[in-house]
Amino acid sequence: MAATGTLGARLYISSVAIPATVDTESEFMAQTWVEVGLVESFGEFGRVFAPVNFQAVADGRMYKLKGGYDDGDIAFVLGQDLGDAGQAIMSLAGNSSTQDNYGIRIDLNDPDKTYGGPSTYFLRGLVMSYRSQMGSVNNVIKAASTVGVNSNILRINPSDHYDKFATGGSLAAYDLFKGSDAQAALPVIAANALSLVSGDDVAGTFAVNGSQSINDAGYILSAGPLVLEAKIKLDVNTTVGMFFGVTDQKVALEDPIEAQGVGDAFDTNATDAVGFVFDTTMTTDNIWLTGVNNNVDETPQDSGLAFVSNTYDVLRIEISASGTAVFYINGVAVGTPMTTACQTGVVLYPTLCLVSRSTVSHTMSVDYLYIRQDT
Repeated sequence: MAATGTLGARLYISSVAIPATVDTESEFMAQTWVEVGLVESFGEFGRVFAPVNFQAVADGRMYKLKGGYDDGDIAFVLGQDLGDAGQAIMSLAGNSSTQDNYGIRIDLNDPDKTYGGPSTYFLRGLVMSYRSQMGSVNNVIKAASTVGVNSNILRINPSDHYDKFATGGSLAAYDLFKGSDAQAALPVIAANALSLVSGDDVAGTFAVNGSQSINDAGYILSAGPLVLEAKIKLDVNTTVGMFFGVTDQKVALEDPIEAQGVGDAFDTNATDAVGFVFDTTMTTDNIWLTGVNNNVDETPQDSGLAFVSNTYDVLRIEISASGTAVFYINGVAVGTPMTTACQTGVVLYPTLCLVSRSTVSHTMSVDYLYIRQDT
């Protein structure tokens, strides 16, 4: 592995104070992040242990042990700009006497794939200061801000795929499909999001009203655990269905797992798939946790949560190399781990599906899609 330069690194702060319980990758990823602009330098960070020394009389040797530890303070130097949203948050937090922790995220500039994401550091801490630095006549006015770290510092490996769907971006990494209805549309990038638009035919089936994107690259679980996450909103939470997860094919329009339209039963169209299902034709129209392993359906689980119209939710699935899936909504684990949710030797493709169950077209917006396999 080569050394990584600082050039291109980016700093983010959570949009609001976060609970002192936020410690895991899924919890940090679920936060809303605001970039801090005009960073001139990042200070050093990392854990330091206090030395505990003992000197034996017999041999005179100084024995050294590790005592308590301190995850330290991080000092940032910025080109001061209070019109910058991230700096405004740091200034407000740094001048407040409250004990509120904020999330800090640092992205390096080391994505190793075309659509990959960088190594990322997450931490939680107190913004201890935001102080102006004037200098002399030929100096830029700067701000010095220090964050006192109150959590473990998580380093997350680069992702295989991290698409923020910036307007003007490409969908070359996806296979795109749509139903037969004239209103159904192939997914496109619009307003910095992936937009899926359904048909509006009375049939209300996926074959007619569906819109689907499938990642072109597949993943085999036996190669290592898989993390899959997307930030999704639906324009409505009635007469609509969706799926987000992985499936075993990428060559045709197919909703991997969908509601039967009777009670709380499901139809599994894929041989192997695991993911979230939301379908308002069900008796209990919450977000459900589903899986199918070699044509054997897993027991579906009701998350107890539902989409709110035009409101983003972060959906995340962590699947182990043995095929056990753990589901998260907005950083919080839901349901119980689904053991052997799908086969470990089958190629699985991340997919997003939308369908209208009525004569009204609907839209699903995807703010980002994140995929990482730790091999």
